Amino acid sequence: ANPYYASVEQAENPSLKGKPVVVAGKEELRHGIVLTKSKEAKKYGIKTAEALWEARQKCPDLIVLPPNYKLYKKYSTMMRHIYYQYSDLVEDFGLDESWIGLTGALGYHGKSAIEIAHEISERVKAELGITVSIGVSWNKILSKFGSDYKKPDAITVIDRNNFEEIFWAAPVEELL
Repeated sequence: ANPYYASVEQAENPSLKGKPVVVAGKEELRHGIVLTKSKEAKKYGIKTAEALWEARQKCPDLIVLPPNYKLYKKYSTMMRHIYYQYSDLVEDFGLDESWIGLTGALGYHGKSAIEIAHEISERVKAELGITVSIGVSWNKILSKFGSDYKKPDAITVIDRNNFEEIFWAAPVEELL
């Protein structure tokens, strides 16, 4: 999911939509860093792991929320419920990322992997109110790279025709 914690907070509380939101640790415990930021906060140049005092200098109207891991887990479970409707091969990679093996499911659904990716993206948006970026490829490494390639709310296909152009051109720090 795209800036996952902030997106979930905005989905749960519509009054936060369109506003610069960060989820951050407690400053009084010296844990006051940005864990995630909304796309609106990102426009101010706020970065993950940045100190809250720095983030507030960039955006005086910043809304700072404490993490609610129970809520994030709930949304994670709801997302996976959608994924399992397309394949029983779902591998979690943290709360907000999963690999979905579709090779065996393509004939069953009568759709291509790209069509399924679009359907999953639209369902997550409609049912949960958050966006996802999806990478479609023939292996997990390239799928993960594709999901990070364009954000937010994008689907990137990396196939045997374009992987050298996309993957080989990337800086090494962007690789999994």
